[in-house]
Amino acid sequence: MNFFKHKSSIVETDQIGENTKIWAFSHVCENVKIGKNCVIGESVYIGPNVFIGDNVKIQNNSLIYEGVTIEDGVFIGPNVVTTNDIFPRSQGEWTHRFRKTLFKKNCSIGANSTIICGNQIGENSMIGAGSVVTKNIPDNYLAYGNPCKIIRPI
Repeated sequence: MNFFKHKSSIVETDQIGENTKIWAFSHVCENVKIGKNCVIGESVYIGPNVFIGDNVKIQNNSLIYEGVTIEDGVFIGPNVVTTNDIFPRSQGEWTHRFRKTLFKKNCSIGANSTIICGNQIGENSMIGAGSVVTKNIPDNYLAYGNPCKIIRPI
């Protein structure tokens, strides 16, 4: 094992790159792939079949649900939430509503943001704190707000 796992964390995969750190009370589900040199903060949930590239930082209390791909160098701020059901209900079949989400290389997501499923966050883009992303964000742009609006190129 060439990665650090806090004794209180639950890790159900062995596909974790070297020098990655998984801190206290985090839960990493089965079939998750995490690259090298990543930091998974305290109380982070990573759902099944999530892919996380190299040099990614996911801050405390974030929720990364199934269907999310995070490319290399991405920063996910504290309390960020992703979704995967475009029209959630408490009962009934939902897989036909399942949508995937992509965080492209080197993007940054500010604290307390919500990323609605089915969207892409562009390479090198930045999402301001507290934003609700409801559409694709192009590469190299600053965007923020509720709903998230594209503000200017970076």
